[in-house]
Amino acid sequence: MKRLGTNGMFAMPVTAVFVAAIMHGTTMAQTPDPSTPSSIPAKDGAVQSSSGSTQKPGAEILSDTMGVDFSGYLSRLRYDIQHNWDKLVPAEVLPPQSKKGIVGIRFTILPDGKIGSMTLESRSGDVALDKAAWTAITSEGQFPPLPREFHGPLLELRLGFFYNTPTTPAK
Repeated sequence: MKRLGTNGMFAMPVTAVFVAAIMHGTTMAQTPDPSTPSSIPAKDGAVQSSSGSTQKPGAEILSDTMGVDFSGYLSRLRYDIQHNWDKLVPAEVLPPQSKKGIVGIRFTILPDGKIGSMTLESRSGDVALDKAAWTAITSEGQFPPLPREFHGPLLELRLGFFYNTPTTPAK
C-alpha cells in the first residue's frame, strides 16, 4: 500500500473537507441508492460516518499502480471535484445550523477519463449532503485521461466528503 499525504485536503470556509483514496474493484449505481451497503473496514486514522462505515483521510493507493506516480493526477482530480463541490454544499452546513456528516463515494475512472461506475458507500444521514458530494463528481462529466504510462483497465477511487467533522478519530 502506498499512502499519499493528507496535505492535499481542502476545506470549505469553516465547514467541509474533501479527501480521496484509490481502491480496486467495481460496482455500479447511477444515483445515491439507500440500499447500497456500507462495508468499509476500519483502519488506522479512519473516521466513522453516521452510517457506521469509515472514511480515512488522505489518499491511499490500494490497487496496483504498475509503477505509475498518480500524485499529479490526484491533485488535478481533487481540484476539479473541490471546485464543483464548493458550489453545491448545502446552506445547512453553514452556521448557525452547522450540519455534520461524512459521505463516502466509490467510483471508477476509465483510461479515457470517463466515469465508469459509482456507489454511495457511506451516507451522512442527510440526503442534501449526500447529493452535493455525489454531484460534485458527476457534474465533472469526464476527467482527464489516465496517465499514458498506466496500462490498467481503470482506477477505482473512494472519496470522502467531510462536513463539519474532524478528519482524525477522537481519542
